[in-house]
Amino acid sequence: MLALAALVATGCATTSAHPAGLTATRQVYITPVRPDGSQVSSFAATSVAARASCIPGSEAIGQAYRCFAGNHIYDPCWAVKTAAPTVLCLEYPWSVTAARLSVTGQLSPIPYQGGIGEPWGVELADGRRCVLLQGAHPVYDGRIVDYYCSPQLFLLRGLAKTSPVWRASSVIQRAGKTAAGPVEQIQIAWFGRADTFR
Repeated sequence: MLALAALVATGCATTSAHPAGLTATRQVYITPVRPDGSQVSSFAATSVAARASCIPGSEAIGQAYRCFAGNHIYDPCWAVKTAAPTVLCLEYPWSVTAARLSVTGQLSPIPYQGGIGEPWGVELADGRRCVLLQGAHPVYDGRIVDYYCSPQLFLLRGLAKTSPVWRASSVIQRAGKTAAGPVEQIQIAWFGRADTFR
């Protein structure tokens, strides 16, 4: 997905125009499972997998599960109240469908990690959406690349949250070249709610 590796800065960041009506970043908290373990009705389970294995600790949101079924990785996943161990997994924070996995063995408790981490995903002022990267992260000019928006646009770690409208430094790729992009304004920040069902 990413071609970024050891990159060299070739430009200066600029600030994108302030869109009309954007006065504050909206924070949205997502989970497909209620605290009692029942499925939230607005999330339809459209795919099913059996013999999944899960480990506590999601790379995307922390206090959820990271699961494996066949050749696929599902992260984050939340435990569902059923007779046999089962989880619901979302691909993106803005997903309206979920994957339902039947888990082999029991689900281990998720250690409490404390606090809320970085958003799982963001929507920029112009409507483009970016999702938090999992696995190894590339580096640009000494800073970690944290979000994938498109093959041409990435966001760097360390969102600026000191003003009502949050901001992110970006990196752009064009014609095989990488450069610092504009400072992007964020209109929505999605967070995954912790898996609290036991």
